[in-house]
Amino acid sequence: MNTSTSLYSYDTGDNAWMMTSTALVLLMTPALAFFYGGLVDHKNVLNQLFLSFVCMGIVFLQWVLFGFSFAFGPPVSSGFGSFGWSVLRFGESYNTNYSPTYPLLTYCAYQGTFAIITPALISGAIVGRMKTIPYMIFIFVWSTVCYDPMAHWVWGENGWLRQLGTLDFAGGTVVHILSGVSGLVASIILGERHDYDPKSTTAHNLPFTILGTCLLWVGWSGFNGGSANSASGLAALAVINTHTAAATGLVTWVVIDAIRGHVSISGACIGPIVGLVAITPACGFVQPGWSILIGMIATCIVYVLLLLKKYMRFDDTLDVAIVHGCGGITGAFMTGLFSQKWVNEAGGFDGAFYGRPVQLWYQIAGILTAVAFSAACTAGILLPLDWIMGIRLAEKDEIEGLDATAHGESWEIAASRSVSDMVRKALEEVNNGKHSEDRGTFQLHYTPADTDRKSFTIPLPARFNQQHGTAGNTRPQTSMNSNHIPVIQGDVVKSRH
Repeated sequence: MNTSTSLYSYDTGDNAWMMTSTALVLLMTPALAFFYGGLVDHKNVLNQLFLSFVCMGIVFLQWVLFGFSFAFGPPVSSGFGSFGWSVLRFGESYNTNYSPTYPLLTYCAYQGTFAIITPALISGAIVGRMKTIPYMIFIFVWSTVCYDPMAHWVWGENGWLRQLGTLDFAGGTVVHILSGVSGLVASIILGERHDYDPKSTTAHNLPFTILGTCLLWVGWSGFNGGSANSASGLAALAVINTHTAAATGLVTWVVIDAIRGHVSISGACIGPIVGLVAITPACGFVQPGWSILIGMIATCIVYVLLLLKKYMRFDDTLDVAIVHGCGGITGAFMTGLFSQKWVNEAGGFDGAFYGRPVQLWYQIAGILTAVAFSAACTAGILLPLDWIMGIRLAEKDEIEGLDATAHGESWEIAASRSVSDMVRKALEEVNNGKHSEDRGTFQLHYTPADTDRKSFTIPLPARFNQQHGTAGNTRPQTSMNSNHIPVIQGDVVKSRH
């Protein structure tokens, strides 16, 4: 259906689909915040939510000011856009290359949601050890010098990778490889967490992670389906391939887990994400049958790499490099194998399985460009930033957690209320059912099963006592007489022999 104004004629169906897709992709950033937030230690959950949430402000403001113009504006060369569309001064016009049937402003908003989530993905690699202000400066500069040029090269009307023939339907190269490699480089520059244990599991709230996974899955319908740029059969194909690969990733991960003896909930959440990442560059170029194979192969590769992670000497906290970087590389490579021109006559090419092996080399060119460019940009931003103002948290702040040191707040409401309820009930029992107020000090008492080892008592940290109006020492201390000495670090109790 078409509608006309005095100046332009738009297809309202296409415009409605693209605006819906914009909302779906924007939803993915808070979904990512919940996905990451459930996987981190409780002392950093609020900070992790904030690292994703703040991208919605910083990056979209940059996008309106000049980011969209840098990526898609009137080009000065095959490598760069311009300031020609800065502050979106093109009005309600359409563009035959980017939005032939709907307003260019809609396309700008849609692409802006991609620009938002890409640096937000990086935050999962640097959990709990980067200062907040340097992080915000980093994502602003990184979006400008890394994301915007790469988006122009792959999707711009005269981008050199697009002209070469590199295929990336919805962001496997631009979003996932860029964020995965940048996360890896950032984690290496920052170094390991002071309490880093490659064999530990710090996930504190898996319901958060499950919720985030489901919302990401839903949002990916707009991420991939909207990249068809119209409400068309190609959009339907992209959506079907998206859900097929996600379902395959989920089932593949669960089956492998079951074979190994137990089904991990956190792993079951990673499986569909890997499938979604891998199908992203291919979803508009392959038949649905291939999406099953792409999802299965990518999930198996990522599963093995995560098993080997304990031997890798870097602290990528939430596995951004493996899940998004390696998942994106796998998907981009397989796009060169299974793509077919008849599936997407306007923008597709036959892949190696259909008599055109050169497409594989074009995909490799795109992969290597994204890897090298994102690594150089990330190092080129973080190293000078570290020299100028320092990017790494102090050890004591890192151990206490960013929720307290950076935000002055904590994620302990449910646990604190549970303890308060338990103490109140205990006091009522002691006082024969009478309500009683007592402003004493909470302590934890441990009695070991081994009778040769002595018991010990640990006062709860002063921060808990202050929140509940209880008296207590200003600093947590331990009380015991044994060779087994507990060490208090913030709210974390560790054992030291």
